[in-house]
Amino acid sequence: MGVPGLLFDLAGRGSIVLTRKDRAGFLHGLVTNDVKKLAAGQGCAAAFLTAKGKLLAECVVLCEEDRLVLDTPPELASTVEGLLHTYLVFNDVTIANETEETHVLHLAGGAEGEGAGDLLTKVGLGEAGALPREPHASVAARFTFEEMPRSPGAAAGGATSVVLVRENRTGMPGFDVRCPSSFSEEIRRAFLSAGANVATDADLEARRIAAGIPRWGAELTESVLPDEAGLRERGFIAENKGCYVGQEIVARIKTYGHVNRLLVRLSVSGGLPAPGDAVLFEGRRVGALTSVAPAAGGGAAALGYVERERAAEGTALTISSSEGILSSVVSGRRPPQAV
Repeated sequence: MGVPGLLFDLAGRGSIVLTRKDRAGFLHGLVTNDVKKLAAGQGCAAAFLTAKGKLLAECVVLCEEDRLVLDTPPELASTVEGLLHTYLVFNDVTIANETEETHVLHLAGGAEGEGAGDLLTKVGLGEAGALPREPHASVAARFTFEEMPRSPGAAAGGATSVVLVRENRTGMPGFDVRCPSSFSEEIRRAFLSAGANVATDADLEARRIAAGIPRWGAELTESVLPDEAGLRERGFIAENKGCYVGQEIVARIKTYGHVNRLLVRLSVSGGLPAPGDAVLFEGRRVGALTSVAPAAGGGAAALGYVERERAAEGTALTISSSEGILSSVVSGRRPPQAV
């Protein structure tokens, strides 16, 4: 099985829901990816941009039979809801913020996510072979329980609907379990009884940094262009879709130019730097760190933006930190695909 199943609690993630007949066309005209092509059970990563092509927000769009669900980082739920309302004029679309009613757990583990898949099977949430395989794909399932729930207001015995989503949040394939908040404690206890290992927010942060996965508020901010963060390679951008806010800049970068800095992964030795520390090449500042975590075996793993000329894998750089000048090397130019 490789790494055993790890259980992460993603409480607070945003859940913005679009319904009615114009939902796909409306969202399609606002974000970087092709929402119209999604069929029920499919999903995609997408971003909202400014007219100058910089990030306003990021999300994953989950296509269900009669609605679109936008999964967002906690701090972006209100932002995304506000952006949608800003552009909603004559479209037949209803926007609902279901963040408080929705709880997200994440299971990760195994080379192909088999550790997480085994845990889902053990608690009765589907056979491993029927679980979604493509990035952001989803399937509905039923969670049944017999014990007296501990959640206030929940009845003893019964079932509730959940949605299983293929996501990579740690560098290991895994699954989000999207469930009603009122049943989250019962589902969490079921996974623990099935052998899941509780993982902390610090575990999640360390793993996503080592895997090169950008996070809103660290690598992804309103000063960043999608190509700087490698979001094109991560599947956020549909190359041949129609217009959306910022599309002209995104297309121009693809066709005629390039960005001047790139997000890279760095292996650091000699100490533990901090976000914001300067990255140097031959004594000259060429970038800055955005995220840092201790690395297994010593040193640190870090993410940061550096000049594109210094972003090649294997490039030796130094970091000016409170612990002195630290050695580092570019261990990856861009984040891997989110699969």
